[in-house]
Amino acid sequence: MNDSHPASGSAVRRAVCLCAALLVVAVTPARPDGAADLTDAAVPQPLVLADLGSGFSPAAGGYLVSGAVLVPTEDGEALRLQAATHGERATFALSGAWDLSHYRAVVFELRNPGDRPVTVRGVVENPTSEEHQDSCRSTLTVKPGGEASLEVRLVPRPADPGYEPFKPFLRYAKNINVRDGTVDPKHIGRVALHITESSPGQTIELRRILAAGAGTEVPASFFPFVDEYGQYIHADWPGKVYSDADFAARRADELAEVSDCPGPADWNKYGGWAAGPTLEATGFFYPTKHQGKWWLVDPEGKLFWSYGPTGVGFGGWTPITDREHWFRGLPDRDSLLAQFYGEGQGARDRYYQGKTYDTYDFAHANLYRKYGPDYAEAVGELSHKRLRNWGFNTIANWSDESIYLQHTTPYTVAVHFGGPWLSRIPDAFDPQFRQTVRDRMEREKGRSAGDPWCIGYFVQNELWWGYWDDAQAVALAALGAPGSASKRVLVDDLRAKYGTVDALNESWGTSYESWEALLDSSEPPDREREQVAEDCGAFGLKFCETYFTTVREEVKRVAPDNLYLGCRFHGHIDIDLIKIAAKYCDVISYNVYGKHPGGRL
Repeated sequence: MNDSHPASGSAVRRAVCLCAALLVVAVTPARPDGAADLTDAAVPQPLVLADLGSGFSPAAGGYLVSGAVLVPTEDGEALRLQAATHGERATFALSGAWDLSHYRAVVFELRNPGDRPVTVRGVVENPTSEEHQDSCRSTLTVKPGGEASLEVRLVPRPADPGYEPFKPFLRYAKNINVRDGTVDPKHIGRVALHITESSPGQTIELRRILAAGAGTEVPASFFPFVDEYGQYIHADWPGKVYSDADFAARRADELAEVSDCPGPADWNKYGGWAAGPTLEATGFFYPTKHQGKWWLVDPEGKLFWSYGPTGVGFGGWTPITDREHWFRGLPDRDSLLAQFYGEGQGARDRYYQGKTYDTYDFAHANLYRKYGPDYAEAVGELSHKRLRNWGFNTIANWSDESIYLQHTTPYTVAVHFGGPWLSRIPDAFDPQFRQTVRDRMEREKGRSAGDPWCIGYFVQNELWWGYWDDAQAVALAALGAPGSASKRVLVDDLRAKYGTVDALNESWGTSYESWEALLDSSEPPDREREQVAEDCGAFGLKFCETYFTTVREEVKRVAPDNLYLGCRFHGHIDIDLIKIAAKYCDVISYNVYGKHPGGRL
């Protein structure tokens, strides 16, 4: 699972904020911009690009069908695109030469005659299109038996801002390619409809393809490029908000979705396998081996496969100082939405490092627009319904406790703390280490500790145990940290083994004048030397034992019934280190970054 936590207090945050995007259901969408009906005199009459009823013949160019068969419907009013193979995209494409600069969108009129939802993607392209460049696209899921209009907005290409406007804000700035997700509406050369993730027999009916709505004037400048809802202006996607009125439709859609799809029917209240075997019910989560395989078991004794996203919560501000020209429609400082202005500080790098700056929280502002003043309560309750609706049974790391402490969805807690460190790992031999773990766990009393819904605790994340398949990296870090507790322990171990510093020098190939000189030195020895590797490896295992012993004791002192889920290993870790962790962790956790679960950890 790729769930590395973004650093808090980051100076530059993405300006595009998600506005509770949900699956688009099969209803004809309202005009996104709140404009009048297409028959209004201010709006051009729809232009029929293709009428796919009986006698269909493209007005110009031709059409292409791939991965599918195309047959007329029984009533002769549409063409039926039927997927022929599994996995290959079923496509109907129409070529031509259209000037659509006066129109807002291309609309596909659709019907799903089947008994399962069908997800389709509409694409509108210039002749120069390559992948996402010079093309606009949108996606829609059509319910069984439902009729729908898939609208692909013609997002006109803005002027390219180039590199310089972003140089003060971004460390590794790249040119923004304004041709991605945009078109020149005057030169449209192809429109296409795809059935995504198709399977044989999956069908969609296509009646007409239209150009409709009033076109948008091509922006003279790239700026502003963030709208009043925190969204990128020069692109379109399903669920994008164009006016405050859209929020009511979003609320209705999401309530219908969680009602229609309440989640897996064979789950118990914890998300365990209700219809599966019943094991001992302890009232808390625990791991066990059942029929030769390791499982988690939920508090009711049901097998539990934990599956869930990190960062369940809401909010997200962005700095606005010195880049106000990026934003369109920031609220007046005396308006109702001015409550979401804030002040940021503590940025660790980039433009805002060492500065105090103004911020705006688009996410909270949008939730206020959508749910009203009590949005926090509404979002918390809805979050649990959404998770189960989407097939999740766990609220994972770095989530909002105001949501996970509602005792509705099992959750894990991320435990982080300060204190003395060696490079990128806590100094487990420093007396302050135990105290920092203890102080942090004390905060869980009366909250997650002893809560049956709490699966357990991940203590720290991706600690640096070294980049090599050996255990000596921590010792080398200690040798480079004069004054650290770990270095004192390591030197004491070397003194006990060798007796004299001369014996150590002979074995290590070093030239320390005394044990005190070794304590003061920050120069690492030759790690390729056999005895150095052996001694440092032995210390690494001792350090590992101390680290996991201490953390387990402090976790269990506060939360004896909840699980210690480890430190989330990452990379190639010495198997001996993992074996030590296994003695003290209830669960060994490992972060794996990749699309497929196979391969070497």
